[in-house]
Amino acid sequence: MGIALTHSISPGISRCELSHRQREQIDVARAAAQHDAYCRMLDECGYRVVETDVNAAHPDSTFIEDTAVAVDELAVLCRPGVESRRGEVDGIEPVLARYRPLERITKPATLE
Repeated sequence: MGIALTHSISPGISRCELSHRQREQIDVARAAAQHDAYCRMLDECGYRVVETDVNAAHPDSTFIEDTAVAVDELAVLCRPGVESRRGEVDGIEPVLARYRPLERITKPATLE
């Protein structure tokens, strides 16, 4: 059985990074419902869903896939290009370490 690591919706999601569209009001309850449906779908597809909230203070933390690239052998901790997202990597590191050996993208490289 595969593992799907997910992150709860940040209470601050309305302050998320935007680069390609105008800021608009985010319906946090709807985002939470969509996230719950996503987790249920992963479960229905046979994954063991592991949800964390270690980065709840980071508005974009729900997009956990931006913090690491995981394959069978290891997980590579990313270094996001946006400074405000870099703290998410430190938060998710101990969670990922439970499941994979870790490597890290280092300065000046970025990956998200």
